[in-house]
Amino acid sequence: MGSEPWLESARSMSKASFSSLLLHIHPRVIPKSASRMRFTWCMGGLAAWMFLVEMVTGVLLLFHYLPTMNEAYPSVQAITHIAPYGFFIRNLHYWCGQIMVVLVVLHMVRVFVTGAFGSHRSFNWILGLGLLIGTLFVDFTGYLLLWDDRSLWAWTIARNLAETPPMIGSFMATLLFGPHDPGDMVLVRIYLWHVIILPGILMALMGWHFWRIRRDGISTPL
Repeated sequence: MGSEPWLESARSMSKASFSSLLLHIHPRVIPKSASRMRFTWCMGGLAAWMFLVEMVTGVLLLFHYLPTMNEAYPSVQAITHIAPYGFFIRNLHYWCGQIMVVLVVLHMVRVFVTGAFGSHRSFNWILGLGLLIGTLFVDFTGYLLLWDDRSLWAWTIARNLAETPPMIGSFMATLLFGPHDPGDMVLVRIYLWHVIILPGILMALMGWHFWRIRRDGISTPL
C-alpha cells in the first residue's frame, strides 16, 4: 500500500528543510567578496568564537564552583590554586569574556558608523542590540559569581538600580538578582542566569542573527 500524499509531501518538506539547514551551516559556494580581509576583521564572527570558548571553559568550571554564600569564593580559590589547570581555565574564561564584550561593542559601532543597519537589515540590528545587552549582562553576572567584597557591593548597587522603576521595580530586582537580603538564593538566581538562561538566549539570538545575515546578505563597509 502506497503512502498517503500528505505524508509524502511532509517528508519532502522535511528533507528540503534539513538540506537547507546543512547548506546554511556549510554552504557549497561562498561569495569571493565575503572571503576578503577587511578592516572590520570579522568582529562578529570572532565574538561567536569567544562565546564558544566561554561555553567550553564554563562547563569545566562548573565541576568545581559551588553557588552558596559560604562556598562560592573558596571554590573559586580552589579552582585557581588547587584544581588541575584551574588557573589557566579560569583566566581563559575571564579574558575571553572581556574580549567578547569588546568585540561585540566594536562590531555594533562599526555597523552603526557604516550605516549597515538600514533598509532590510533593520531587524537584524535589533537582534544585534539584544545580543549586546545579553553579552553585557552575562559578563556582569559572571563577575557577581565570584562573591567577594566587590561583587557584593556590585550586586547591591545593581539590585537597588533595578528596584527604582515604579510598580515593576521590586519584581524585576527579585527576578534578576534574587531576594533583598543576601543568601544562598541570591547566588542560585545569579548562577541560573549566568549558566543556563542567558547562554540559551544568546545561542538562540546568535543563530537567528547569523541566519538573517545569510538571508539578507553580508553588508559591505562603506
